[in-house]
Amino acid sequence: MTVIRHLRVVHDAGQDHYEGIMTGAWFADSLTTGVLEYGGNIRPDWQTDKMGAKTRRKVERWTEELLQNDAVMGNLSVRLDPGKCDFDVDQDEDGDWTLSIWSGHLDTAVDSQSRITSIIRAVNNPLGSFDSQTRFATRIWVADDQLAARVGSDYNTRGDKVNDTAAKFAYQDNAEKRIARALLQNSPHLGVDNVEVLKNAVSASSSKLFAFNTLTQAMESFWHGDPVNKTEEEAQGRFLVDYWDALVSIRPEFGRLGKTERTALRGTSMAGTALSIHGIIAIAYEIYKRDLNSQEVLAPLAEPVYTDGDRVDYFSYKNPVWTKLGALVDTNGKQQLRMSFQTRRTVAAELKRRLGLEEQVSIEG
Repeated sequence: MTVIRHLRVVHDAGQDHYEGIMTGAWFADSLTTGVLEYGGNIRPDWQTDKMGAKTRRKVERWTEELLQNDAVMGNLSVRLDPGKCDFDVDQDEDGDWTLSIWSGHLDTAVDSQSRITSIIRAVNNPLGSFDSQTRFATRIWVADDQLAARVGSDYNTRGDKVNDTAAKFAYQDNAEKRIARALLQNSPHLGVDNVEVLKNAVSASSSKLFAFNTLTQAMESFWHGDPVNKTEEEAQGRFLVDYWDALVSIRPEFGRLGKTERTALRGTSMAGTALSIHGIIAIAYEIYKRDLNSQEVLAPLAEPVYTDGDRVDYFSYKNPVWTKLGALVDTNGKQQLRMSFQTRRTVAAELKRRLGLEEQVSIEG
């Protein structure tokens, strides 16, 4: 028999359900004793008991934050199947309800299996830094398989997830994102009026340079400053502000342009595209790492290239290097950018080659 006290009744999906406060220790003990079992969750990862990379990252992230006792977990859900469980609910004088389960068990058919898994991992972690008495708001859904599937589906499909740019601009959870925001805010060439902070893409008719998500992705991929404290983060942010000053003095396309100038560049030049931003950050890190002069290193970006005897701007679509790298592809007679992890890497490598910043390889023996 299992007894869960101090519950309140709630009304949802046309039925009565119950909400209470459960501790991390309660979840761990319940899984051990069989009061709670994993099962029925609609996510394919949990149906096969094989976590994919995305689910694993989420679980590990929540576990790490729980071990630091600062995780955002929200309301959790477990399911009580009335067709498989024998149970009673009784109300006391204070208006609280007590759930007595005589047979059967709770499960994760509705939602929350990833978060519950993280909580149990944190409780059982040998580090012992998680407070197992941490209290979590928990709903006990009284639901058969049909209702559980409906609720689980609505939880996971109703409403739109806030886009990555808006989320990352609102809150930065690592040093690279924080440094990216410092660059955006402190550079006179960027700012919220020249960088899209609400959507993941910049409109073709906009004068804005790029979306904030593009900058954070570039920082996470190519900036390896690894600051260990706020002072180092601020120093790296100042370096990038100075670096961007030098960049714009050589290539104005990476600064502020009017709508006519900006839209004219789109479809004709790599300068200012998302692919080029990844390369620009890769260059920045090499200059920072090697303690070089940005103005001097960046100068060749203003020099033309010659193809078939014609003088062509280095970033121009007419420069055949971009097609050779696969960064530009022909689509019905029109050249279009190919945005992929591979092309970001190849464009970054090409820009470093252009500036003589190829990877330094030491040979021993």
